[in-house]
Amino acid sequence: MSVPAIDLRQITKRFPGAYRTVMANDHIDLTVAAGEIHVIIGENGAGKSTLMNSLFGLVPPDAGEIHIFGQPVHLTHPQQAIALGIGMIHQHFMLVPSFTVAENIVLGYEPQRAQLLQRAAMRRTIRALGETIGLPVDPDLLVRDAPVGVQQRVEILKALYRGARILILDEPTAVLAPQEVDLLFAALRRLVARGCTIVMITHKLPEVLAIADRVTVLRDGAVAGRLERAELDPGRLAQLMTGRTLTWDRFAPAAVQPRPVLAVRDLRYVSERGVAVLNGVSFELAAGEILGVAGVAQNGQEELAEIITGQLHPHAGTVRLAGEDITRRPVRAIRELGLGHIPDDRYAEGCAPPASLARNLLMGLQHRPAFSRRGLLNAAAVRAHADQLMATYGIRAAHRDAPLASLSGGNAQKAIVARELEFATQCLVAEQPSRGVDIGAAEFIYEQLHALSRRGVGILLFSTDLTEVLRLSHRILVMYQGRVAGETRPEATTLAALGLLMAGGQPARAEPHA
Repeated sequence: MSVPAIDLRQITKRFPGAYRTVMANDHIDLTVAAGEIHVIIGENGAGKSTLMNSLFGLVPPDAGEIHIFGQPVHLTHPQQAIALGIGMIHQHFMLVPSFTVAENIVLGYEPQRAQLLQRAAMRRTIRALGETIGLPVDPDLLVRDAPVGVQQRVEILKALYRGARILILDEPTAVLAPQEVDLLFAALRRLVARGCTIVMITHKLPEVLAIADRVTVLRDGAVAGRLERAELDPGRLAQLMTGRTLTWDRFAPAAVQPRPVLAVRDLRYVSERGVAVLNGVSFELAAGEILGVAGVAQNGQEELAEIITGQLHPHAGTVRLAGEDITRRPVRAIRELGLGHIPDDRYAEGCAPPASLARNLLMGLQHRPAFSRRGLLNAAAVRAHADQLMATYGIRAAHRDAPLASLSGGNAQKAIVARELEFATQCLVAEQPSRGVDIGAAEFIYEQLHALSRRGVGILLFSTDLTEVLRLSHRILVMYQGRVAGETRPEATTLAALGLLMAGGQPARAEPHA
């Protein structure tokens, strides 16, 4: 029997907290064969990232053994893991925006001769490496100008350039269009054929079925199941992950009312570098309608959401909410008119991680008479508000006063959703509402969005997850290079057709809006 590339034995990791100790990894055994694609799935807080961070030297375990290609190792720093041929591509890329692709890839491992950087050789090597595995890049492109899919390629090539024989990928498809996912998976298969071993964390079950040779399921910090490829089944995987049965049926669309709650007219926005980011975007959102906005990142969706929510001012065009012009109104004034906003980056924009869960649930509501008087908060009302939302939305935390940063990603997202639904009496702008959360938390969020639409609130759903868009939306707009490239309905399109639109292909015929 061949020696496994990775052999983790009884890995245990606890995180002490102010209210309780969290058992992140509970005596986990994991064996990954050399030359396989091994997928690790589980709900948020199941211990997936902690386990992989232990393998990469970021979070040394409290107990257990790590063997790499049969040799016992003690990893306390990523440099040790890199020296052993382990590379890790994180959800949030670790690149220098002002550096070129080539400079990012060789950083710390620069090819030199007589202390001079060999730029021509560096560019040739990187170009050849990318083309060999099917992830071509322009070595001279500045990373800040590169789409997120290209930035991910840079991270992968950086690991390979450093000699990685084992690649760990944490949610690698979260920001990719379907065609980019296909290219990534083809590249991973090429790497495996060349002797590389892949460990991938994901919560997207169709991708597990498409790419995995074997799967390990974690739940509550322990192994809930191990499956060979022939045993893979979405229902079984979901049951092992969550302990309950889930379905993936499309939500029955709520009745759409004839009145528009949001009207966008000829929006135009030019970036500080003179790039036309939005070029004449127009649409209406009806009461009770869920309007999906699909597109590869950096095609204008982010700026469109920021203009609607008051964070940016357009150079031309108007935005009306419930009949009122909000184009240049302050954020607070827009929110008071009934606009809720789930931002795409929950930690950078949606919360204050060091603040308590209760304070985060209150943000934006603190000036209302129910919660404060003469600038002083009503502590009892704040506690009651937090307890109510925690119970209603199933937010799991050690205590309402625990820092939001101590919550799992899924529970942090639930907290933001709960707070923003309090604001959304007219319209909700939901950006990537299930990004980085497990299928159980995602289903709960979908149910809340669907219930909100049934109450007559219009929802503008920005998402790169096309399955999410198809399951929830009444209509779908596709953004490409700052324009609406096409409009369709879920029942009249496919993932492939949407992916073609997202890549700039011929738009589908627009469907009439009932």
